[in-house]
Amino acid sequence: TTNPNVTLNPATGAVNVAPGTPAGTYTLVYRICEVLNPTNCDTATVTVTVGAAAIDAVNDSYGPVNGASGATTASVLVNDTLGGSPVSVGVGGNVTLTPGAAPTPAAGAITMNADGTITIAPGTTAGTYAYPYTICEVLNPTNCDTATATVVVAAAPIDAVDDTGTVANGATGGTAVANVLVNDTLNGAPATLATVTLSQVSTTNPNVTLNPATGAVNVAPGTPAGTYTLVYRICEVLNPTNCDTATVTVTVGAAVIDAVNDSYGPVNGASGATTASVLVNDTLGGSPV
Repeated sequence: TTNPNVTLNPATGAVNVAPGTPAGTYTLVYRICEVLNPTNCDTATVTVTVGAAAIDAVNDSYGPVNGASGATTASVLVNDTLGGSPVSVGVGGNVTLTPGAAPTPAAGAITMNADGTITIAPGTTAGTYAYPYTICEVLNPTNCDTATATVVVAAAPIDAVDDTGTVANGATGGTAVANVLVNDTLNGAPATLATVTLSQVSTTNPNVTLNPATGAVNVAPGTPAGTYTLVYRICEVLNPTNCDTATVTVTVGAAVIDAVNDSYGPVNGASGATTASVLVNDTLGGSPV
């Protein structure tokens, strides 16, 4: 025999192939001899073709995974088979695993591990990524199949929350809200100017504005009393299209005005006279009118 795993059972005449025989074509030569005349013999050759087990790498799909937090998926090997049975890698495994070209997100990383799990690093940009891989039979290294793992990475939850603020005196103006980000969150953590960008969307009074560098909502001096709204937007730095908007309601008060009673005289009615102004002791916002 050209392979010791291919043998003849002289009791039955069967040619058997032992488990674990590599795929290939083998020959076994056998002899038959007449019982009556034991030297009357002839030989023949049995050609045996051994096939490789059917190998099947099945496509996988994972996600959505929160790219801000990262995660590790189950193994891509979970649904793959060799000869209809589950595959395994490592010591005693029946296949080898070779990852294809790793996806390249704008930030972060996506890596296939030796056990077939895929690690999405924290801070990976959102997107849909294809990660090919190949499994090959250990017994027959050219018996291979390829599949693709699709990984969906999602942007972190972002939440801009409405705010309210007050400026007591519109004449002098002031800051209605020190920082609109104080109650906003990204991925469950407080949003900051390092993790989000801030912009003004609209305002019902051009004197009520957002400072995107600080998050403050300011009321310019000379703003009439009233209630105004300003809409702002926050967007994730890692994923600029991941945004949310909120509304700031600003109440602007009028300056305190105080007309004070006056008293003049006695004035000589025969001659007449002109008094000082009644405004001398009146105030607006604590200042003379």
